[in-house]
Amino acid sequence: MVTASLAIARHLQETTGTSIKKIIQTLKPIQTIEILIAGHPYTATDPITPQAHQILTALTPQT
Repeated sequence: MVTASLAIARHLQETTGTSIKKIIQTLKPIQTIEILIAGHPYTATDPITPQAHQILTALTPQT
């Protein structure tokens, strides 16, 4: 388990060019919540910062 975590952390750092600490600090605040108001579902999502967008884009496979 620890070996897998270290491999994933290394992959994230190499792929994004950002430290794992910075990746966690940047992505941790992003949350989505779904609420039901008068029988209608609503989804609220935190806005993606430019830094978070850059990290997520780097991790998205290019086709």
